[in-house]
Amino acid sequence: MAELIIEVDKNDNFLGLREREEFYLGNHIHRAAQLILLNPENKMLIQKRSPQKRWYPDRYTYSVSGTVANESYEACMKREMLEEIGISVPFKKVFKIPCIFENKGAFHTVFSGRCSEKTAGLIRPDPEEATYVEWVELEELYGAVKAEPEKYTPSLRAGIMKIFQEGYEKYIF
Repeated sequence: MAELIIEVDKNDNFLGLREREEFYLGNHIHRAAQLILLNPENKMLIQKRSPQKRWYPDRYTYSVSGTVANESYEACMKREMLEEIGISVPFKKVFKIPCIFENKGAFHTVFSGRCSEKTAGLIRPDPEEATYVEWVELEELYGAVKAEPEKYTPSLRAGIMKIFQEGYEKYIF
């Protein structure tokens, strides 16, 4: 059975459910949830997307990045965290950014969470999602996104630029 994904309009209003495959045609807007996961040293976990991914293969993105099925952004984050990195941590919503181009793309709700050193050691990335994960300094990531934007997903670029323009301290806990 095909997975159903929430379709929304340009204002993030629910329109209905569509099969995931229909979104790959680029004619619909969906919802996505991402996680800024920090360790005790305030380094952020990023993943390099698998080359088999339909959207943005081999690019760096958030530690968790999921498409919202028939669920809330928060439920998507809880599910995707366990599926993609094998852990669960408390998180809070920090902002929503639209990455919509010519009536396609997604509204990305970005969450922030923190893990302990012990929990960080339990992270096991799903090989279907990511080829590897790494912890990076926030300032280092900001510089890399500015220097080589093509290596990063549009949502990660937009999120990192936003938190540095507004002061990243307000987005981490």
